[in-house]
Amino acid sequence: MFAHKIAAFTGPEDVEWTEVAEPAESAEPTELPAKPAESAESAESAAGGGVVIDVAAAGVSFADLLQTRGAYQMRVALPYTPGMDAAGVVRSCAPGAGFRPGQRVAVLVPYGCWQEVISVPAERVLPLPDGMSFEAGAAAPLNYLTGLFALVRRARAQAGETLLVHGAAGGVGTAAVQLGKALGLRTIAVAGDEAKREFALRCGADHAVLSHGRQGDGQPGDGRQGDGQLGDGQLGDGWLAAVRDLVGERAVDIVLDPVGSDRMTDSLRSLAPEGRLLVLGFAGGEIPVVKVNRLLLGNTGVLGVASREFFERHPALVTELWGQLLALRQTGALADPPVEAYPFADARGALRAISERRALGKVVLSRSGPAGSGRGGE
Repeated sequence: MFAHKIAAFTGPEDVEWTEVAEPAESAEPTELPAKPAESAESAESAAGGGVVIDVAAAGVSFADLLQTRGAYQMRVALPYTPGMDAAGVVRSCAPGAGFRPGQRVAVLVPYGCWQEVISVPAERVLPLPDGMSFEAGAAAPLNYLTGLFALVRRARAQAGETLLVHGAAGGVGTAAVQLGKALGLRTIAVAGDEAKREFALRCGADHAVLSHGRQGDGQPGDGRQGDGQLGDGQLGDGWLAAVRDLVGERAVDIVLDPVGSDRMTDSLRSLAPEGRLLVLGFAGGEIPVVKVNRLLLGNTGVLGVASREFFERHPALVTELWGQLLALRQTGALADPPVEAYPFADARGALRAISERRALGKVVLSRSGPAGSGRGGE
């Protein structure tokens, strides 16, 4: 079989599409590490497990991009195969694993999904419902379980509250927008350009504004201004002014922020009393600092959301949240994830789309598309 390998932390252009041995059919379930692997041997053992799956699609995330550069908080010994979520068909499984050959499934693991066949512990395998494509199934585990963990477990979101989502057209942001709608939240999307703003509205946001504050709320293409700007080509007061035009001052109950950088202060200014700011990452590059007197005066809170680390220590929660996700889907409250699919061999192209901020929704590698060059998209 073929797999993508990171042989050096030199960026996405050096991810290699190479032939490797298939995982053993009789692989015993192995415990995936809660901490970074310390040797090549332990890195390889992390790929072993009780369920062997023919992969049809695999998710690509901003964390994967960071991993190619050695900039992610969990560093695995080289060489190794990236990819945290995937979907496919069970080829074989250990007795008592709870799955059957031919069953459609998704998986969520620390790494190892960017290959044609994977072997993982049964507790990392999730049933994929009929009617959900493999591409959508590969897009759901990491981002949508993270979104549920953030909103339901960390923020204790309640129907009727107002949710603001930064980076709303990315993988995590799209998941938060769709989940916010499904959970009965009034959702405001903050996006980087007009195409992303319109995409967030199509994904179910009640309102959408631009991060630089030029265009306000409304339906796609309506041209309404909502940020108090003076005219085209001039900067207005930014996204916070646009949000205040929509909902008023200090009226946001929950801010979900995977961007970081310079948005922290205005995010705190947007919060209603007892509001919560969820920190999911720092795609903007800069890690902001919180002046805690702002929290004291507003009775507000900043909550970390390290879902991946939490799931490592509490794997039963993954199954629980997946059940909640499928229940929302079954009622029609939650739409399937929108995806941008790349040929399975083209991990480099998929990573470039994320690096250049061109992607809308979740990027996935799909084996149902063109085979590609076999050299990682060159």
